[in-house]
Amino acid sequence: MKIALLGYGTVGKSVEALLAAHPAGIEIKKILRRAGKARGPLMTEDLEEILQDPEIEAVVEVLSGTEPACSYIRRALSAGKHVVSANKAALASDFPALLALAEEHGVSLLFEASCGGGIPWLESIKKAVLFDEITSLKGILNGTSNYILDSMDRFGLDFAEVLKKAQELGYAEADPTADIGGFDVYNKALISCSLAYGGPIETEFPVCGMEQLNKEILDRFHQEGKSLRLMMLSRREGSRYAVGVVPAVLPGGSIEANVRENYNCASFTGSVVGELKFYGQGAGGDPTADAVIQDLIQLRDHTQRPVRLSKKLIYDENLLTGTGYFADGSRREGTLAQLAAAAKEAGTFLAFECAL
Repeated sequence: MKIALLGYGTVGKSVEALLAAHPAGIEIKKILRRAGKARGPLMTEDLEEILQDPEIEAVVEVLSGTEPACSYIRRALSAGKHVVSANKAALASDFPALLALAEEHGVSLLFEASCGGGIPWLESIKKAVLFDEITSLKGILNGTSNYILDSMDRFGLDFAEVLKKAQELGYAEADPTADIGGFDVYNKALISCSLAYGGPIETEFPVCGMEQLNKEILDRFHQEGKSLRLMMLSRREGSRYAVGVVPAVLPGGSIEANVRENYNCASFTGSVVGELKFYGQGAGGDPTADAVIQDLIQLRDHTQRPVRLSKKLIYDENLLTGTGYFADGSRREGTLAQLAAAAKEAGTFLAFECAL
């Protein structure tokens, strides 16, 4: 099977290197690069050169950000090319419409690498819903935020100090807003919950970041034997569901409270199988490229599972109810949506504790 790469950053280079070492019957024929970067026999600056090539069956999109990535995905699907994407921002920007476009043109849109890096998270959800009804999801799905919280937990460091170190190590961008503000997890939550619940979910749901976290706040939780992790939380009952992203208050002995460094940990609960947890590297060149290649192998072997978001879902904020902890030490009961709105209005930090 011949493919094209859109993008040649960390993940794109890892895909090329891994396929060179383990070809798997997959050949890279073209690599799209930005203007002035297309050097070498496989490189091109012209997307149409890829889309018009009948030998190229699949396009691997490993760019960053929403655009032009989303437009490239649309053009590739419309040209009858399968698309494998690692780009959660582009996918989440118009997820139902992109899946519908793939179905319209008789091709597949695969995206295992978009959530959880090399962890088989989305594929496991696809498999589970063949028989189970998934009733809840939760997860640490951002390595940068987890690295910061784990370092603060274990070494007693302050937020700004750890963030600076994360940037030096390459775990955090120069502008870390997407990671520490919860927006990266938002994209992954939208994709994960849509798959798990079988329908498009509301694009507006509570997102609370950890920009205002400090050592004093974390110390208060430690005194109670608790810890914090920035998490996706979601619960479903029939066609009703709720979802949010928030620093979650966890028992200190829980698995999630002990996820170290930049690792991820996500779980879902099925009506038959019960709770399943998934742990591993959630980002990085090789783990993410591994997930991309797993998708390509499915295309090669024609074993990909179709994804249809056909169910009508109703957002019900009352399904996520618990205790909100604010920066001044005060606590309040309520839904996550209510507590997040209160924190936003007051311009303060919020952590949330619920049974899930």
